[in-house]
Amino acid sequence: MAAARRIIQGIVGALAALAGCGGDDAASSATASTTGVTAGSSDPSTSADPSTSTMTTAAESSATGDAETSTSTSTSTSTSTSTGGAPGYGCDAPIFADDFDDDAVGPYVDLADWNDPPWDDGVDEGRVEIIDGAAAFAGRSLRIHYPEGGIGTKEGGAQWKAALGGDYEELFLAYRVRFAPGFDFVLGGKLPGLVGGSAPTGCSDDTSGFSARSMWRVDGLGVQYMYYPEKMSPCGDDYDYAAAGEPARFEPGVWHTVEHRVVMNTPGEHDGRVQAWLDGELVLDAPGFLLRPAEGDFAIDTLYFSTFFGGSGDEWAPTKDETVDFDDFVVCEAPISH
Repeated sequence: MAAARRIIQGIVGALAALAGCGGDDAASSATASTTGVTAGSSDPSTSADPSTSTMTTAAESSATGDAETSTSTSTSTSTSTSTGGAPGYGCDAPIFADDFDDDAVGPYVDLADWNDPPWDDGVDEGRVEIIDGAAAFAGRSLRIHYPEGGIGTKEGGAQWKAALGGDYEELFLAYRVRFAPGFDFVLGGKLPGLVGGSAPTGCSDDTSGFSARSMWRVDGLGVQYMYYPEKMSPCGDDYDYAAAGEPARFEPGVWHTVEHRVVMNTPGEHDGRVQAWLDGELVLDAPGFLLRPAEGDFAIDTLYFSTFFGGSGDEWAPTKDETVDFDDFVVCEAPISH
């Protein structure tokens, strides 16, 4: 199986090279679209042999290179302890939680709730605000702005990292997200996720870390967007969200609940796991992951708040001013929304 994986990686890598993937500014790179086992897992806590995964790959015709430029890593060890969310959602002992209800309405300023990240994109630029009333999920919510034509976090959206104060072998992350009514998804964009070590992004071949963010794709298709040592595309692999054999999509104007589970592998072994739930339904179950190589000494250590249109290149740009709302971020060692 490992030999077959390497052959597939070589073929896809060659296709990506022919497509012209060259780095953060690449406008025509290839992405491996990968579908894991998505339904009917009777014991999602049990890792499976990689040979049990159903995997298909395809080179997409559109670019996928990250437009990210910030690379600093937060070293804060404090934790936020606020709790929130509707009944049936939450964690008895959160590692991190923020429901924004203690924030003042208006321009967002309280990044201390994210364990004082050393850098951010979008806050000083006025693209992050707190809303309340009927527009909020409950109490108050976080709204992110994406100006027309803005690609990457220097031109739209927002991005920062919240250190979790330790290294974890398994974690769950959940949050609420709502795309504005009439939202034009264009080719896609990033959503928050868990990362560890060097947290590679931006078409990096760095194997001293991993990243497991979400993305929205064309027509709101949800995917897990992965950087890991055996990624097949230079600019990250997509693991499609699906339920009952149908693509799982984000719907504009609707509050969705996203939850991720990342289980680190034994260093050098294919026994890691990545799962995702959308509105409480399992939409991705991908066992057999190698998230760290044999020499890897990292684990899950950071919540990466990351949201922007892109990719790179004008074809990714929002066609009009857009907004996305977020609420009820929780990181826990146990399930949160299901």
